[in-house]
Amino acid sequence: MKSEILSSEIIFHEFLKVEKTSVTWEKFEGGMGTAGTRYVVRRGDSVGVVPVCRESGQIILVKQFRFPAVRSDSDGYLWEIPAGMVDGDEDAAKTATRELFEEIGLRPEAVEPLISFYLSPGLIDEKIHLFYARLEYCTGLQNVGGNPDELENLLIKGFKPEELVAMIGRGEIIDAKTISAILYYINLKGR
Repeated sequence: MKSEILSSEIIFHEFLKVEKTSVTWEKFEGGMGTAGTRYVVRRGDSVGVVPVCRESGQIILVKQFRFPAVRSDSDGYLWEIPAGMVDGDEDAAKTATRELFEEIGLRPEAVEPLISFYLSPGLIDEKIHLFYARLEYCTGLQNVGGNPDELENLLIKGFKPEELVAMIGRGEIIDAKTISAILYYINLKGR
């Protein structure tokens, strides 16, 4: 299968880019389709980390304010796994280690890949790489963390895996990467 870009221009460029493209793509029944306009948010890749305390088995989450999530049914404060953007050509595993330290102040014993996927490929080019991080000790865990240069103010808390499954079921965890990462990790661990 193939596609062809006929024209492309960046129409917005700040924290992310928005690209307006005229593109045509191969149809399943053969031949190329009619050209159409597509908008793409060019954000780059990201990582998410499921940090697990070795001594307690708890999974560490952060709660933070997400303005786009403010709605009539949400105050915008979401429980999430530590996560962040890959900087340039940085290795995703190094990004995971860096983000873990920036957000919860701990360095992992090991970081292992779980799964990678596109978050919303109908609009955004962002591919997230999820990792499992084994933390030897969680005794130095603070209640509040984050990177002040990025205006982060994060509540940090450890949860038992079964607590997290119950929170997902009650709609207390509503972030897609976090739900995916937790359930994937728990399913993988259960094998």
